[in-house]
Amino acid sequence: HYLGTEHPYHRFFFLNPPSPEIYTTDADRRHQLSDAIEEYERLLSVYPSIGYEVVVLPKTRVEARADYVLDSLASEKH
Repeated sequence: HYLGTEHPYHRFFFLNPPSPEIYTTDADRRHQLSDAIEEYERLLSVYPSIGYEVVVLPKTRVEARADYVLDSLASEKH
């Protein structure tokens, strides 16, 4: 199945926005923050166009984001 023919796992697509305050480049992350922002914006538009519901994660602690994902999946409400 290619992406978009059906939801093989779930209809939600969780997306974490780029965080300029912690963004850095290194040997593994060679792209600039502007590239990350462009990719984020592209994903925000592409996934809904193929039937997924994008859920933008709140900017908070990792543990709270994980809880948000689990709660969203359990209740399917945002």
